Amino acid sequence: METNKALHILIGLDLSEMDQYLIQYAKILDHILNVEKITFIHNLKLGELPKELIQKDQLELIQKRIVKRVEDQIASTEITYAHDILVTVENYSEIAFTAVAKKSNYDLLVLGNKQKLNGTGALANKLVRILPGATLLVPETFQVPIETVIDAIDFSRYTNSIMLWADRFKNNSKGQRIKHSAVHISKSYWSYLPMMTEKELDKISLEDIKEKEEKWNKQYPHYTDIEIIPAKNQNISAALIAYAKNKKADLMILGVKGSTGIKDIILGSVANHLLHRPTDTCLLFVKPIK
Repeated sequence: METNKALHILIGLDLSEMDQYLIQYAKILDHILNVEKITFIHNLKLGELPKELIQKDQLELIQKRIVKRVEDQIASTEITYAHDILVTVENYSEIAFTAVAKKSNYDLLVLGNKQKLNGTGALANKLVRILPGATLLVPETFQVPIETVIDAIDFSRYTNSIMLWADRFKNNSKGQRIKHSAVHISKSYWSYLPMMTEKELDKISLEDIKEKEEKWNKQYPHYTDIEIIPAKNQNISAALIAYAKNKKADLMILGVKGSTGIKDIILGSVANHLLHRPTDTCLLFVKPIK
């Protein structure tokens, strides 16, 4: 996969206040990444419409009005990228997004990650897992410009995908200067054994850190050094959020699942916890390179 590939980005809208933030963020991405086209998507849930509005002519009228509304919002941001607006009609939005994803051969899906605005995040939670491509969750509290990106490394088959997206931001063709830092949160199952002394746990932790540093330097000798942080009594998601906050990170890249080795916690659970934690950092979840 090319670092500077022209990207097709899908952006999910829900006709709430969040839409304007996502439209603004699309412009920010266009100033960094090589964007070929952006498709804005909204799904009309049939089950939530009154019977008199599910007739074909009424649905078409609603779709046209939604397109007009979104087009007006986009126009106010003075965008320069090619775009289109798609209004689907399905009972379940995950079905609509899955169908569009299969047809469009997209590279990135962008969704809102509401912090103070009303919303459950249920759709994002599902789509992060079921769709084949990368998903970026953007809080309405995001910071601009994008200056600091964290690569959350788990030493699994997802690491190459994380590094690909890291390169797309770091070595972008638009000349934007972005600082990267790679981090691995070390969480050993040994820490749960009550018979281990603190000295023994520290020794195991140091050995694990040394092993991961050597592995990183061997696989990515020309990249930045990796910072390996023992999670200790924190879970991995809490440690990552704390690290991102400390670094004032604008974006964090991580895999949806991670290593299943005996020493590591599955990052699938980490992703799940991150989806339910408040954060001003945008979260980019990636899938393995095929």
